[in-house]
Amino acid sequence: MKMCFNKINNIYKFIIILITIILNIWIYLNLKNLNISLLLLVFSMFILVMFFIQERRYENYIKCSLLDLSDMLQTIIDMKDKAIFSTMEDTIFSKLQYQTIKLTNILNAKNKQMETERNEIKALVSDIAHQLKTPLTNLKIYGEFFKDESLTVEERKEFSEIMTISLDRLTFLVESMIKMSRLEGNVINLRIEKNDLNDTVILAISQVQKKAREKNINIELIQIDKVEIIHDKNWISEAIFNILENGVKYTKENGEIKVTIQSYEMFVRIDIEDNGIGIKEEEIPKIFMRFYRGKNVGSTEGIGIGLYLTRTIISKHGGYIQVSSNKNGSIFSVFLPNKLDT
Repeated sequence: MKMCFNKINNIYKFIIILITIILNIWIYLNLKNLNISLLLLVFSMFILVMFFIQERRYENYIKCSLLDLSDMLQTIIDMKDKAIFSTMEDTIFSKLQYQTIKLTNILNAKNKQMETERNEIKALVSDIAHQLKTPLTNLKIYGEFFKDESLTVEERKEFSEIMTISLDRLTFLVESMIKMSRLEGNVINLRIEKNDLNDTVILAISQVQKKAREKNINIELIQIDKVEIIHDKNWISEAIFNILENGVKYTKENGEIKVTIQSYEMFVRIDIEDNGIGIKEEEIPKIFMRFYRGKNVGSTEGIGIGLYLTRTIISKHGGYIQVSSNKNGSIFSVFLPNKLDT
């Protein structure tokens, strides 16, 4: 392509020079005036020289522009947003540069997102492995113990109970992982429809009543307002249940949990108040993290997924959660949009 262009360009130069020579000869032969012919010849030579100078300048300009374009492409390769052409000039190169920088920023953002997702996957795999290790190890150890024929009936009963607890923990962990992965991966679609929020909260309370009775914890529902909003009844019930279960888990025997439903113009507020062990202020931002457990929970059973699931569910409904806590207990406030139409 370059050779073809050079060949055509040389032909144009030859034609221009030939026309200039013919024009000068024709004028000289017709006017028979040496001074005019010399003046025309000098002028023609000047025009030709300026033409070739301009052509050389244009070639240099093209070379410099191509070098700048090469540098601009290198910025894409290096994922930098360095400006090569002046941003003050409205030229095709400055416009191209703007699009290039925009593309570079998009690629950088995508790379950062991919890196974040890779790190999250690594952390998730590590967390899952850590959580599965204890129940699986217990099952393996006590499974080996059962092979010992000299075990007494009491020992077999004790080992059987430990294995049952490990299986229950393993089942709960796997089910929680499935819920978490389905929510994070948008595998499920929330069935958003108009439902009675009070019935949803009552459903969550009923699911935790058994554990509450075992510790003689009273759960009181205070229905300030009767509320109907659009939400997925099952998933919101799951979210409220996780908060209630934590309240029961970390509240001492004979304790109390109050659930209050109140409607405002823009949102509905559900307060879940307990008189449990409380949460340290510096830990409040962390309690909704995957697998996080507070430092003061001691040996209380748990794996740190419930509140993470709760926040994810509430967020997918366009809501949010606030927490206030002290040594006398905690209040989890769930806010959901107060609307009746999807």
